[in-house]
Amino acid sequence: SWLSKIGKMLCYPLTAVSIFYYSVSMYALNPAFFDSIVNRRDLTALYSCIPLALGTICIQTIHEVAHYLVAKRKKLKIGTPVPIPSLHPTSFPFFGCITPLRSFPSNRAALLDFALSGPMSAIAVSLGLVIGGALLTVRASPFEIARFPVMSVANMKSSFLLGSILSLLAPKTMMLPLAQPVPMHPCFVVGASGLISSALNLLPIFRLDGGRACFAAMGQRQGAVISVFSFLLMVSMVLSGASSIFLTWTFLVALLQRRQEIPPRDDVTEVDGKRLTVWLLSFLLSISILVPFPGFRLLA
Repeated sequence: SWLSKIGKMLCYPLTAVSIFYYSVSMYALNPAFFDSIVNRRDLTALYSCIPLALGTICIQTIHEVAHYLVAKRKKLKIGTPVPIPSLHPTSFPFFGCITPLRSFPSNRAALLDFALSGPMSAIAVSLGLVIGGALLTVRASPFEIARFPVMSVANMKSSFLLGSILSLLAPKTMMLPLAQPVPMHPCFVVGASGLISSALNLLPIFRLDGGRACFAAMGQRQGAVISVFSFLLMVSMVLSGASSIFLTWTFLVALLQRRQEIPPRDDVTEVDGKRLTVWLLSFLLSISILVPFPGFRLLA
């Protein structure tokens, strides 16, 4: 419908705004940046936010290119990716993209390969950025640190995987109070948001990439059961006081991705053991990213 087309068109500028707003928010607690913007009215300081915004876009571009390459190899037709802007741009840039299937996958293996290619590629790059960014932060001079974006310790502890990496590479950071703002290299900030976005899309729910992979790995009947159970679990987490990002994601999934994915032409032939293992590992990886690190609690 025309209303749907207008909504999709608006998603692009709204996502661009939410990504840049997030980038500015990450610098808001940097004293030099704050002084330039608020006291000296020097808007050229906003240029320092551009690498964060571009890095965030690059992560998602890698995600979508991986989808495209696998779709081309598997002779799958896909639609134009539609980005989903964030309703929490002070703490999260955007929720990734919806990339619809326009043709039936040939078999379950083709669907699984397509589904996992995007988020797993993005996670691999994001992990590299997180590790590299943490190392660059530890080795940075005071002059360089003064120009870094700032994250709270609570944000770092909101992910078990993120917190574990920092515990190994920057253990002193993890001992600080949750509300403590900490300067971190831009690569780390970009990688951290890329991990969360990819992990959300790997959840085995309906038409998310993780849901597609679940249906491919387990079949339509078992996949539907896992999908409904996972969605109800996410709803229960929201009701028990999970982060506002989870609340928004639950609402968006219910609104936009609640339908079951179109089945493969050959829905009988099961995927091989290697693909099943990769799917299970991807699921565990997403959980390790989304489950909080010990000692985390939501700030009031």
